[in-house]
Amino acid sequence: MNSIDINEVDKSQFKCYKFPDGSIYFGEIAYLDEYENIVNDLEKYNDDMMKKLKLVRHGLGVQLFGVTDNSSLCRYEGYWSKDKKNGQGICFFPDKSVYDGSFVEDLFDGYGKFTWANNHIYIGEWKGGRMDGEGEFKHNDGQILKGKFRNNYYNLDV
Repeated sequence: MNSIDINEVDKSQFKCYKFPDGSIYFGEIAYLDEYENIVNDLEKYNDDMMKKLKLVRHGLGVQLFGVTDNSSLCRYEGYWSKDKKNGQGICFFPDKSVYDGSFVEDLFDGYGKFTWANNHIYIGEWKGGRMDGEGEFKHNDGQILKGKFRNNYYNLDV
């Protein structure tokens, strides 16, 4: 996969925010106007106008979910567009499963690899958060299903 090594990235422009749900974001941001357009020139905005802008995750960043003093339940490292996961990223889940691949509008979409906690692995195409297209599913017992997947199921009719 095309994983992003967040340790190798210039973080000088990164900002850190804590959300009301306790999650923490460290990364690039943007401001949106009332029409959902990205504001590029903040110098044109006075304090009252700035209050009307919406702060969003936009660019490269890390989001930690379920944060406690010593850990987090879930972590996403990758690209954002107007507060949604878009582009390459990697997501670590509470059960120790991992998705490394492409996101569109917060969903697995494009090419990616999902490794379940029990060591099942799917590498291939995703659509709308589901295995969909050409791919290979490797069971932890060694069995391999290779070919077309539709809506998370291996398609025997192809």
